Amino acid sequence: MAHHITLQPGGKSFLAEANETILEAALRSGINLDYNCSNGSCGACLARVRSGRIARSRHHDYVCKPASDGSPQILSCCSIAGSDMVIEAREAGRPQDVPLQSIETKVYKLEKIDDHIMILQLRTPRSQTLQFLAGQYVTLKIKSLPPRSKSIASCPCNGMYLQFHVHASEQDDFSDYIFNTMKPRETVMLNGPGGHFNLDDDSDRPILFIANDTGFAPIKSLIEHAISLELDQPMYLYWNMPENNRHYLENYCRAWEDALDNFTYIPVHSDTCTQDTLSRIIEEQHPDLGGVDVYLNGPEQNARAIVERLQQHGLPADRLFIDEVKKY
Repeated sequence: MAHHITLQPGGKSFLAEANETILEAALRSGINLDYNCSNGSCGACLARVRSGRIARSRHHDYVCKPASDGSPQILSCCSIAGSDMVIEAREAGRPQDVPLQSIETKVYKLEKIDDHIMILQLRTPRSQTLQFLAGQYVTLKIKSLPPRSKSIASCPCNGMYLQFHVHASEQDDFSDYIFNTMKPRETVMLNGPGGHFNLDDDSDRPILFIANDTGFAPIKSLIEHAISLELDQPMYLYWNMPENNRHYLENYCRAWEDALDNFTYIPVHSDTCTQDTLSRIIEEQHPDLGGVDVYLNGPEQNARAIVERLQQHGLPADRLFIDEVKKY
């Protein structure tokens, strides 16, 4: 039986299923409750119970004492709701709310999509999952190679399995190693997260996601977060790839479009510098951009080429969110 959980302050709410912890349910619903270890050791996810009860609690080492007003306190990472509840808990809503973390991860899976793209999946220890916001990046350190910042392509709802998209390049030692040398269970040190390319959860404006090449990675994370929040406004994904390169997760995007009434996927092939084709398609479908939010990312030359065109069609500067460009 699912129970309705309401957060204070703010009044956000979500459903917790019978066998999942309050933290698991919140993350699955797109709500970034504050946490760190996720196994009951640190106390970062301590929450004050205002009403309701827990059915049971998983083992934890952290000692929960009553709050100063006498209210019981629980660890959301270990507590399973036994009724509808109102709890007071900290939420990591901004990048500055998320602590920097250093985690020794293992290569869980290497999936070569084609000759150009490798999807790298890392797994954290169960006792130290990564807390991050959709759209952020981390720094990866592999053996003697220089550290590399890479955008996280997966949803914050599961900080144990982290996905990254790597473009093939013989001139790049990092890419060459991942394509030709890396093996499952290999150790990768992770530090982060960083970045401010995050979804405005409070906006109800239509959203245009514009991704260039493997810049799709953080856009994918943002879209999965928006889906978990069950946002109602129209969402459009424009994914631009160079000529002769295929959209490497096309079926994934088509599945979103089939499952969601408010989601439209538009694949584009456009010159990587001028962006003329991409700009024209967007302008035809959205002649007035004054009432939308735009999330744009990809290599620097692509971003520069399209921003001016978007603003010429009425996009307000404060509704344009551009990712940092050094991670592609």
